Amino acid sequence: MKKIMTMFLMLTTIACAQTKKKENSLKYLDFELPVVNSTETLKLSNIVGKKLVLLNFWATWCPYCVREIPDLKNVYEKYKDRGLEIVAVNIGESSKEVSKFIEIKEIKYKVVLDQKAQVARMYGVRGIPTNFLIGLDGNVIFADYVMPDEKIIEENLPKIPTTKPKKSKTERRW
Repeated sequence: MKKIMTMFLMLTTIACAQTKKKENSLKYLDFELPVVNSTETLKLSNIVGKKLVLLNFWATWCPYCVREIPDLKNVYEKYKDRGLEIVAVNIGESSKEVSKFIEIKEIKYKVVLDQKAQVARMYGVRGIPTNFLIGLDGNVIFADYVMPDEKIIEENLPKIPTTKPKKSKTERRW
């Protein structure tokens, strides 16, 4: 049954790739993984609903993944203060190996370890890099082997209130 659900998820996710229609989207799947260079873990449900999440599955040995890192870094720097969180899920590598790699590449976004590839299987990842964009409502709004373009990211960032709070007119009394 689990294999059937995973296959369904993969096929549906691919079919929904680059769509903005919420009714065609799947809900994200929660996980908790160790954060590289930390004693903490990252639980996806602690972020979803508060930020737009770009979930990136990758490995240090993958040339396409390495080639994508400058773009991920640029997108992160541009949108991190506007509500984007990048979670890079490294598949199958040791903490020491990944730690050294992210130090050399100066990666500032969150990197977690999926050493047994359980989360990658859960998401139906069949090749890397694979990216999922998870909206504030928890729906997967993008899934592909390439990064979402910035237009999709910008359209789904948390909305900043357009009106400023009114200042109260208080009278000073000495």
